[in-house]
Amino acid sequence: DGEAVVAHFDYHKHPITSIEWSPHEASSLAVSSADNQLTIWDLSLEKDEEEEAEFKARTKEQVNAPEDLPPQLLFIHQGQKDPKELHWHTQIPGMIVCTAADGFNVLMPSNIQSTLPSEPEISSITS
Repeated sequence: DGEAVVAHFDYHKHPITSIEWSPHEASSLAVSSADNQLTIWDLSLEKDEEEEAEFKARTKEQVNAPEDLPPQLLFIHQGQKDPKELHWHTQIPGMIVCTAADGFNVLMPSNIQSTLPSEPEISSITS
């Protein structure tokens, strides 16, 4: 029927409550779930064995990520009870607002692109 699956990740174990593509980064996706997690994904990333080997050598094996985490998973926020809705901030790249049964959170993960748009240049008009 012409529809193709972009990606399939078996991560959240409970229903998805909200999902939204980033308005600033076409490959970034934010997801909230009834498992009380908010996750941010970058679908442009792929596992790179060579890069991982270099990283492990550089850190002398002191940093170890779980093998079952997809390389596209950039961020996990836990601690909200029953998250219901999330939205990317339309003017501040990388910022997400998430509502839940116990309140709302404003998140700006440090590993997500968050460069603010530059001020427009104002040219002086001379006559």
